[in-house]
Amino acid sequence: MISSGYKKFPVLTLLALAVFSVFPAPVPAGFEEGMAAVERRDYGSAVAEFRPLAEQGMAEAQVNLGNLYMKGLGVPPDYVEARHWYEQAARQGNATAETKLGILHYYGLGTPIDMSEAARWFGKAAEQGEASAQAVLGALYASGNGVDKDNVRAYFWYTLAAEQGNQNALEGKNSLIDEMVPGEVAQALDRLAEWQKQKDAAQASSLDEKPKAKKAHAKTVTGKTREKFKDQSG
Repeated sequence: MISSGYKKFPVLTLLALAVFSVFPAPVPAGFEEGMAAVERRDYGSAVAEFRPLAEQGMAEAQVNLGNLYMKGLGVPPDYVEARHWYEQAARQGNATAETKLGILHYYGLGTPIDMSEAARWFGKAAEQGEASAQAVLGALYASGNGVDKDNVRAYFWYTLAAEQGNQNALEGKNSLIDEMVPGEVAQALDRLAEWQKQKDAAQASSLDEKPKAKKAHAKTVTGKTREKFKDQSG
């Protein structure tokens, strides 16, 4: 039976989103042109710009090309081809691609319906902080769809998504609370506290590594300068 928490968040809302990946600066040649083509709805040009970048292994271009095939924009709709490009990007750890693969397996688009596989891909994206995937994963745990029903995990993922402003997750969480016993809520809160602790530790570690990287770079540059000076003075 599908719980009320699950009804609050149909995966279809994800399928309707035409999200295109952006790339941090510096932007490779062609990518910016592809994004501009999408904005002006010149999808044929977008395909022409994204395809060579996707073939070269650029994950963001692979996701965008997959989106165009999934929506049938600038190319005939082709879920198999969309899945191909999402899989290429997912191999590089792209969370958007992982979410899209979850959707394809959920609906059986370009692949047989496989709820367990859908949950696996949503789980990968959720672990990376993708709010939409976290919300769907919460719904799957709340309903036992593709995974064993688990109110604690459902509450956990709903909460993380809601904290990022996902309204559907907030509604699902509020509905789920009515089904939970006090012990389950406590377990979920403990899990959330541990998640935050690990997140804070990872951020602190990242900040510690940046000065080290700068020092290493400075030493390398200094070493090269010294060698150059020796060559010139010799």
